[in-house]
Amino acid sequence: MPISATQAWAEAAASAPKDEVMLITIELIHPTFVENGQPAPIRAVRNTVDVNFRLEDGAPVGGGTVVPFKAIPFEIDYPRIGNLGAEATIRLDNVNREASRYLHEAVKLNVPIQAIFRGYLASDPNTVGQGPYKLILRNVKRTARQLEGQLAIARPQNMRVMREVYDMVRFPSLLQVS
Repeated sequence: MPISATQAWAEAAASAPKDEVMLITIELIHPTFVENGQPAPIRAVRNTVDVNFRLEDGAPVGGGTVVPFKAIPFEIDYPRIGNLGAEATIRLDNVNREASRYLHEAVKLNVPIQAIFRGYLASDPNTVGQGPYKLILRNVKRTARQLEGQLAIARPQNMRVMREVYDMVRFPSLLQVS
């Protein structure tokens, strides 16, 4: 199922100069990710330096504000069909002890980790160009160098499938008299 982009993002991608870079971010949210009594999501950008981005107004934590995303290399495998439908493996490299501590606590609580993907143009850190796409992260394993887990669609039953309204005015041949 193709993921649609906003019209502005589609125009920017089609007409952007060669040096325009799309930065992919991931935000991990869980009830156990708390610092000083406040929610503390893990925010990563696939980049070599940390970047500040403005979240969309309806974001679960810090909506409409500019927040820092840490430069953490991550990769996602091509999706395959798994236990919860389409699943993809994600690997985060060089995860520090703080993130590992949060994730260790999250495993104890039987609540899935919410993963939100967003795409930003490097030249426009104030606008979410693509997304947000909400997934769940499960089956998290930590090795010496990386964190690995499975991404699945958070609520597939709430996805919009048909994008057209089929009515008799626009599609008169739907009702044929036999």
